Amino acid sequence: MSEVLCGSEFGRAAGPRRSGVRLAVFGVTLLLASVGASAQYATSVVSYESGTGTNASFRDPSRALGEPSRFTPGSFGGAVTPFASAFLSSQLVQVGRGGSLVVSFDTPITNDASNPFGVDLIVFGNAFITDANFPSGVSSGALANDGGDIDVSADGVTWFRVATNAADGVFPTLGYSDLTDPFSTSPGAVASDFRRPVDPSLSLGAGVTFAQIVAGYNGSGGGYGVDIASSGLASVSFVRISVASDAQFVPEIDGFAVVPSPSAGVLLGVATALRARRRRSV
Repeated sequence: MSEVLCGSEFGRAAGPRRSGVRLAVFGVTLLLASVGASAQYATSVVSYESGTGTNASFRDPSRALGEPSRFTPGSFGGAVTPFASAFLSSQLVQVGRGGSLVVSFDTPITNDASNPFGVDLIVFGNAFITDANFPSGVSSGALANDGGDIDVSADGVTWFRVATNAADGVFPTLGYSDLTDPFSTSPGAVASDFRRPVDPSLSLGAGVTFAQIVAGYNGSGGGYGVDIASSGLASVSFVRISVASDAQFVPEIDGFAVVPSPSAGVLLGVATALRARRRRSV
């Protein structure tokens, strides 16, 4: 805060009304900061059983914490797009056959029907769309998705299944919203929003171009959107990815993102209004 008021000037200028506005702005700002810092991504690994069929280099469960990958470093790396997914062991953890990964969140994921498309949670893997004629950036209509089941829990003890064979991503990750080259070796300038779900009706079928996919994502970073309503729980703090012992594929997990409640936008509007009121009154 750049404004400085001292001594008797503070007493005359601020008064009960203006100091109240300052306190309200400060309180809302702190609340927004708290929501943003603690509720975005998974924060802790509760348990991890690698299962069978995994690569030893991909058994670090902490790779599923924090923000999903936007860019893959190295000589064969580049921006993460639906045609060029993350692939390094520094980005992903595998969950093998008969295995599971359980993560927790600092702030509960709430079931909110007013969220975009009713989505409360987004899971990111390293699914990708196969190119019809590499490097054209045109979908062949085939999605390389290794599956994985998604369960949620309020207490880490009683679990409810909310999705089957979908954890590795239905909408492959898009790290940047301003890219025109699906195989760009440089990052974009506009980061996508990993907490914004993709419209479930969007088609990634044969003939769909990268430009159409970017436009269809509408600022989203992709991933598989989960509505936890089917669990019957008002909120959850734990998410589990599990793989059947006879599964055909072994999924890789990159991260989890919580869809912010529209009420956070209301709080932001309140903070903005309070700041505007403060400017008018100074």
